Amino acid sequence: MKITNFPFSETHQFSKLMMDYLDKHSAVREFYKYDTGIDEIEKVIQDKIQLTPVDADKYINRELLVETIKKQYQSLSSIPDKVSENIQALENSITFCIVTAHQLNIFGGPLYYIYKIAQTISTCRQLREKYQNNNFVPVYWMGSEDHDFEEINHIYLYNKKIEWTDKQRGATGDYSTESLLPLIDDLEKILGDGEYSKTLINIFKRAYTQPTLSAAARFLVNELFGEYGLVIVDGNDKNFKHEFSGIMKDELLNRNSFRLVNEQVEKLVLKGHEAQAFPREINLFYLSGNSRERIEYNTSRSKYEIRNTDLSFTVEEIIAELEKHAERFSPNVILRPLFQQKILPSLAYIGGAGELCYWLQLKTVFDFYEINFPQLLLRNSAMLVNENLSRKIEKMGFSVMDFFKETEQLKKDFISKNTEQDIDLSGLKKNIETEFSKLQDIVKSVDASLIQAVGAEMQKSLQSIEGIEKRILKSLKQRNETELNQIEKIKNLLFPENSMQERTDNFSTYYAKYGQQFIDDLITNFDVYNKQFLVIELI
Repeated sequence: MKITNFPFSETHQFSKLMMDYLDKHSAVREFYKYDTGIDEIEKVIQDKIQLTPVDADKYINRELLVETIKKQYQSLSSIPDKVSENIQALENSITFCIVTAHQLNIFGGPLYYIYKIAQTISTCRQLREKYQNNNFVPVYWMGSEDHDFEEINHIYLYNKKIEWTDKQRGATGDYSTESLLPLIDDLEKILGDGEYSKTLINIFKRAYTQPTLSAAARFLVNELFGEYGLVIVDGNDKNFKHEFSGIMKDELLNRNSFRLVNEQVEKLVLKGHEAQAFPREINLFYLSGNSRERIEYNTSRSKYEIRNTDLSFTVEEIIAELEKHAERFSPNVILRPLFQQKILPSLAYIGGAGELCYWLQLKTVFDFYEINFPQLLLRNSAMLVNENLSRKIEKMGFSVMDFFKETEQLKKDFISKNTEQDIDLSGLKKNIETEFSKLQDIVKSVDASLIQAVGAEMQKSLQSIEGIEKRILKSLKQRNETELNQIEKIKNLLFPENSMQERTDNFSTYYAKYGQQFIDDLITNFDVYNKQFLVIELI
């Protein structure tokens, strides 16, 4: 791999809030606790060490954590030694974790799903080298409770959409994988019969014969990342929910997160930023059978009602339900970060720009419940370019980063670079405006009523020049049709579906060619503390 780094600002793909956060702008300083440098981890560790078993609300129950994770791994027939060691190490007070989270996208989803996990592993490697008195475990927190099936049910492979259609409902982690299996035949046809393709198809077949999507995702991610010691944690667990039940009880009774997050949103808006996530009065779902529905309080009936069901509870009944069946309550996007930090000895969270923007709305909720707010690390974004494509881009006189421009602008730039005559008529139009301005000064002293007529004639002249300019450009486009078509093709390869490559392409394309070396190289080259956009040339 050949890596070229670019500042995030050059991509024009990130919100003002995220750029202000990365630039440490004073206007957003109140919304986070730790700066984004690797040296800041020492302070996070010290803050974590101060949380002792004496203070039960702040304490991470490490023994329960290890016991629960071991049970979750019982579905796997083979657990890599590094994973077993890291799970057991979580019981030790000198061990901390770096966390990323993601939904259970089928077949590894878009590239950034894989990137996030790779970067979590690479970050732990960096931290082990710098802080040798501590241990650092990479953790992938599975978004198994999410119910947005349309977000996870498809991938794009060589611009072809592979989609899983199914009418199951509820938390996607509980979905049966039976109806998904036929899609593997489609993948096999597309990927071919190369050595690495066969390896990957075999992994997929074994993964999706697991009974549920959670089990399948655990198997797949473990196959790809287990050898590096990645620990996979499923928050949809009775033990974990019981640990979080005190906060869920307060949410049901007092709805503090609604107030606190809204206050933060108002502050952000006043500072010129947009809110990423909006709180509800109760930020919990209720899991029942094949449904995951919002909990709402009906003031007129003095009842908690589960939307789209006939279920309802009095205050006493819902608290009793929580105490007996905490696993039936599911945090939404507002409370999930708090849930993670309550369960895990986590120092930092690695996420995309959208994720971190909603984390920036939550600091006061963490402060309220006295749970340490982690360091927030923006994952590296990356664009993969093979040698052939890299040569084509260079031959046309562009860099990869040029392709963040609109296609029409790229075409104009190409024509301008490859035309001897200067086709930019902006100078001519400026001269016309200057001369007509002089004419207006003349008529103003003679007959002011003529000024409007002069202005109208100027607009006609400018429109005529613009028309000629368009005709010139059209003629040059026809002359360079082959090259301009090439620009469109390259743009579509780098931005499929008009989206960044990492948000669309599936990793299988690259794994089929490079095998596990592709994963190795990502882990080696990613560095979230080097806040850059990466162009990765695959050799």
